[in-house]
Amino acid sequence: MITKTSPTRLTLALDIVRRLESGSLCGYHELGIIKHQVALADTLHVEPYRCDLIECDNPLVPLDHSNICLRACELVRKQFNIGEPLKIVIEKRIPVMGGMAGGSANAAAMLVILNELWELHLTQEQFCGLGRQLGMDVPFFFTGKTAFDSEATGVLESVNTKIKFYFILALPDFGVSTKDAYGSLDYSRVGKSILLTSNLKTAFEQGNLEKAARCVHNDFEISVFERFPRLKEIRASLLKAGCLAAGMSGSGSTMYGIASDHAHAKKAADSLDCRTLITETLS
Repeated sequence: MITKTSPTRLTLALDIVRRLESGSLCGYHELGIIKHQVALADTLHVEPYRCDLIECDNPLVPLDHSNICLRACELVRKQFNIGEPLKIVIEKRIPVMGGMAGGSANAAAMLVILNELWELHLTQEQFCGLGRQLGMDVPFFFTGKTAFDSEATGVLESVNTKIKFYFILALPDFGVSTKDAYGSLDYSRVGKSILLTSNLKTAFEQGNLEKAARCVHNDFEISVFERFPRLKEIRASLLKAGCLAAGMSGSGSTMYGIASDHAHAKKAADSLDCRTLITETLS
């Protein structure tokens, strides 16, 4: 059996730059995202088995071939003409439909496991290429840490920083579908904060935590907050609790607040009226 953790990420800046209107990626979006990897992680256990089988302790995770881990197996088998049936057990800690890319993190970890199990000797470029076929968010996890990612247009750049954040994750009792979040976009209202994203990248490189916190933003909040006002209320509660910044990760529904230290994160989390987790920058 091979066991790997799959740490996830938060989006500290998210610009919806444009919808692609032509080419092979027509209908996808060019984004501008600062992704920041955190310690919160799922755990995958994988071993050879008599047939493909997937188990998970979260009932929201699909257990058929729509599961991204099984899709990763099928992709590698097809590409390399290799591979026996596998049993995959996922211990789920990352929120499902929470905008934290838990499925993409799992897919990346699965590719790493398959590389080890089947002795594929994949390069970084091959990992990213396979990951991109599974989902636009997957290649980031082979860069990790902090990075700028445009997703569909293929720009993925590491951001060198020594900043360490402590986060309160506020988890409402509902999820937000990425498809629905994109479907409710008003394109006249997004893509206005690209300079903030550039400033956030600079703040990370300078190690300026306060400046970085001031640059936190997410274009999805414009439309998602209108449909789910509870999320706007949670952001206000995080700021009231003294967070340096608060925002929504991805297309939601996870809200996060940036705390000054772990003790502040615990105190702020205790003041909220929803389920919370505390995590920090992945060391």
